[in-house]
Amino acid sequence: MYNSLVPIMGTKKQLADLGAVASGLAHEIRNPLNSLHINSQLIVEMLDALPDGQQKSEILSMAQSNLKVTKRLSDLLSDFLRYARPPSMELVVSDLNRIVSETLRFLEVDFSRRGVELAARLHPEPVPLFADEKQLRQALLNLLLNAEEAMDKDRKRIRVSTGFSGGRPFVRVQDNGRGIPAADRGQIFRLFFTTRRNGSGLGLPIVRQIVRNHGGKISIRSRQGMGTTVTVTLPSEAQSKAKLSGRSGRGLLPEKVR
Repeated sequence: MYNSLVPIMGTKKQLADLGAVASGLAHEIRNPLNSLHINSQLIVEMLDALPDGQQKSEILSMAQSNLKVTKRLSDLLSDFLRYARPPSMELVVSDLNRIVSETLRFLEVDFSRRGVELAARLHPEPVPLFADEKQLRQALLNLLLNAEEAMDKDRKRIRVSTGFSGGRPFVRVQDNGRGIPAADRGQIFRLFFTTRRNGSGLGLPIVRQIVRNHGGKISIRSRQGMGTTVTVTLPSEAQSKAKLSGRSGRGLLPEKVR
C-alpha cells in the first residue's frame, strides 16, 4: 500500500504541500481539543466537590477517563506537529556531556520511583559539538523514555555513555529490556509504527529527524530478551562548521538497524 503512494506524492514540493495541509489540519483539531480538555478538567473538579454517592463515582470515573483521552490526543497532535513542522535549528557551540547530564537530572527522580537504575559514563573531557541543544535534549529524552518503556524485568537498568568514534561525538543509550523483535526492526522508524498499547509511533521518527538535521546517524543493535543499544553519532564542532560554510560536501552518515 505504501509503495503505491510514491508516484503520487514523490516530489519534494508535493511532500511539502502534504505536510502543510497535515499541519494545518492538526492545528484546527487541536484548538477545539484543548477546549474539550479544559472543560473536562472543570467537570472533574465540579463533580469532585459534590457529596459522595454511587452516581457521583460513576460520572466522575467517566469524566476522568475523558480527561485522559483528550490529554493523550493533545500530546499526539503536539508530537505530530513537531514532526511535520520542526522548529528552525538554533545552532550553538555545545558540550554533549552537559546536554546529557541535564537530561538525566530531569528524569532521575521519576525513573527512581519506577524502579529504573539510571547510570552514566561520560567522557572525562568536554565533548564539543555545534548543535541545537533543545532539540538534542528532546531526542535524548525520547530515547530514554523508549528504553524505560521497553523494560519488564525486576532489575531495570539504563546506561548512558558519551565519547568519540572516529573523531565524531556520540551518545549511547543501552537498556536491558525486551529487545526489538527481528520482524519489527525494519519498521521502527516508520511514522506511527508502534508496538506499545498507548504509543504514538512518533518518538523514534522525531529522534531520527533531529539527528539527520544535525548531519548525524543512528545505529541500533538489539537482541530479543537481552535489550537494545542505540548510538547517536554526530559531526564534530569543526565538521559542522565546515559543512555550514560550504567547505564540506559530505552527506548524511548511513544508519544501521541490527
